Amino acid sequence: MRLRKQTRQWTRAAVVGALFLPAAGALANETHVYGIASFGGAGQCDADSHSVHTKTAQVFADYFTALKSGGQWTDVRTLNNASARTDLWTDAAKGTAENAKDTQLNAGVDDANVLFVHTHGGHNEASARSFLVMGTDADSCLAMTDAHMRLGNGKLNIAVVKACQSGNIEVWEQGGYQEMLTHSSGFTVWNAFHGDSSCGNFVKRYLDDYAANSKNDGVGENWIDEAYDWGAFKDDCPVSIVFGETKALRKSMYAAGGWKDRKNTGSKTGSSYFYVGGCDPDSGRSLP
Repeated sequence: MRLRKQTRQWTRAAVVGALFLPAAGALANETHVYGIASFGGAGQCDADSHSVHTKTAQVFADYFTALKSGGQWTDVRTLNNASARTDLWTDAAKGTAENAKDTQLNAGVDDANVLFVHTHGGHNEASARSFLVMGTDADSCLAMTDAHMRLGNGKLNIAVVKACQSGNIEVWEQGGYQEMLTHSSGFTVWNAFHGDSSCGNFVKRYLDDYAANSKNDGVGENWIDEAYDWGAFKDDCPVSIVFGETKALRKSMYAAGGWKDRKNTGSKTGSSYFYVGGCDPDSGRSLP
């Protein structure tokens, strides 16, 4: 039985910035999923192949496809394996016209309001970055939070990242995830993992529950409740990093925001880090 744990919050000091307000009528609901399961072959990146990565992506996409069938969602796109490229994570401010395609129609991460990705990942504390392994080496095998990403200058509001070390507290403490967005960004939630996370068919089950339970609220809190696992030796430590102007606005999005209730958290001048205290993973220190 998985127990519900008290989550905690760390906060960076806010600085002055412009308040982000969505454009009138800009309420499209679009989802992109990226399942990267095949590695080590010709033209692929170097990692262990895990077939479940595309299966979990399908589970996430299926939920939003059902919403679309009911007239509650606009569009769902799936880009698996070699279709998941670093250029689709690269913002124009951090790349060239040839390799910065994060707003590419029906493909780029910033062309959707909600994204899900399941792949391998890692972090570098000295560089204050996390990275995600892509499905092809055509551009770069690693999509890096600092070198490539500037989220929410297009449409993106929420990212669900099933990848090891994609939300390490060491990177957050140094402001590494804050570098993914500007003060005027519309991006609010980076759901990820501190340390390594385990993988298997059980992920499909908790993703199905998580997606269904987060339609209108709990988009951060539910992630921690569903993905947290107290292991025999090391733990799975999901975290929710919420960006916004004040603690109250960030907490509101974490607990009361959902796929269809994406709250305006104001200027992205600070962030809160939500987690389970005492969670102790591989490749990351025990959380306080």
